[in-house]
Amino acid sequence: TGVNGNQLDKTASLSGAAYVFVRKAGKWAQQAYLKASNTGKDDNFGWSVAVSGDSIVVGAVLEDSDAKGVNGNGGSDAAYASGAAYVFVRQGEVWSQQAYLKASNTAVGGTFGQAVAIAGDTVVVGANNESSSAAGVNGDQTNTSFKSAGAAYIF
Repeated sequence: TGVNGNQLDKTASLSGAAYVFVRKAGKWAQQAYLKASNTGKDDNFGWSVAVSGDSIVVGAVLEDSDAKGVNGNGGSDAAYASGAAYVFVRQGEVWSQQAYLKASNTAVGGTFGQAVAIAGDTVVVGANNESSSAAGVNGDQTNTSFKSAGAAYIF
């Protein structure tokens, strides 16, 4: 779990990882090995990745927590394939996880993290299987009758 953990530990199959490489003096070298703070089997961490300066956002499209919003409790596996996104920041050459992101309407099969983007201090996370009938910006997320309508969440 986390940053620079044991890369040889294969106990969580298909959990996923992201690798950070930097170039110094014309040579590439790995700077960090990133994993979710709540690594789980089949989470697919790294499904989507985006970089902006010293920040990286990583999507884990099949993560199973039923947490909602920012930095919730990722310990529950009660919402299969709801998905998550993780924000990492670099200070000097040291990476750390800054945020654990979930949909405001986390639901089974939502696939939050299918796509991610970051620009400066703004992160956008796509959930192509989100099923609310909300329309426009900040619509009503409680009616889930539109299967796989999809949504984007801005943080």
